[in-house]
Amino acid sequence: MTPEQVAASYDQIAVRWVDVSTYGFAQVERAVAFVKHKGVALDVGCGTGRLMVLLGNHGFRTDGIDVSPAMIAQARQRHPDARLFLADICGWELPEAYDLIVAWDSVWHVPLSGQAAALTKLCRGLAAGGVLVFTTGGTDEPDERQNSYMGPPMYHATLGIPNTLKILVEAGCVCRHLEYDQHPESHVYVIAQKPDGGVSTGDRVRLRPVVAGDLPRMFALQLDPDSNRMAVTIPRTREAFDSLWAKSLIDPNAPARAILFDGAFAGHVSCFSVEGQDHVGYWIDPAFWGKGIASRALHLLLREVTKRPLTATAATSNGASLRVLQRCGFVVEQVRQSPATDRYPACEIAVLVLR
Repeated sequence: MTPEQVAASYDQIAVRWVDVSTYGFAQVERAVAFVKHKGVALDVGCGTGRLMVLLGNHGFRTDGIDVSPAMIAQARQRHPDARLFLADICGWELPEAYDLIVAWDSVWHVPLSGQAAALTKLCRGLAAGGVLVFTTGGTDEPDERQNSYMGPPMYHATLGIPNTLKILVEAGCVCRHLEYDQHPESHVYVIAQKPDGGVSTGDRVRLRPVVAGDLPRMFALQLDPDSNRMAVTIPRTREAFDSLWAKSLIDPNAPARAILFDGAFAGHVSCFSVEGQDHVGYWIDPAFWGKGIASRALHLLLREVTKRPLTATAATSNGASLRVLQRCGFVVEQVRQSPATDRYPACEIAVLVLR
């Protein structure tokens, strides 16, 4: 079965999961005990948000992702302030590094051919010292099965225990616990941890308000030919730049933040209004490209700016910016031709929205 077919099956039984079942809670509690920094968690296959209260009680701010529209709709009703993503974990990019990732009875629905990549993605999505807890089939060899145990057709796959442990090691994680918790059923849960071996990019990025003293540096950055080529933009004149930022610095509804990487000025990120719509944008010093700084900075801004929807635009040729925006939950809602202006050459742009 495809992820879309699995989603359709769960849509049919979503109401069954709107309960207070504590299934799996004890195992997740055991995983939480290994977490040193209880900051941000991700619930993969969050369903109706059943685990979010448990994680919140431990101090986690929890994001959720699920492939089922009906499940996500139930989760939004129960947790209206949570950041929830309707997406397939196979194609979704994690917006940040997480201190805890829970994938309880979820990733085993991923097609067998995508199991290794999905598990690797989750391991690499952990912050230093972060913990992953997930369930799998306790077989010795890879296996996949289809049944209708709950009514609609359902699919399960497993890499087998030896391959699962091998992938954890290759992805830089250590197995802390493995248990056949429903023996003699071959249901296994695994707790893995990324060693706390250093400081991640996320820990090195900070935001502060843009001040007048930043403007000379920001003006010089927006003149950079490589940056303009990638963003498909035309540098502003000094007059236009000064006029724009004179207004921005005194506008309480347009937060503008300097991006600091290890204390050094690395660019800026901001929220601003365009024809009555709230937009976000950023500009990174080319000396800091390729470090994940843009994704982390935008994520930090989105924590601060809680209003939704937010819109962003990017040239369709600017794959880097499209990936940054999509990692932070923005979804492409329109692609159109944009005419030439003083700021932009004529080009094809994608309009992305975070709701």
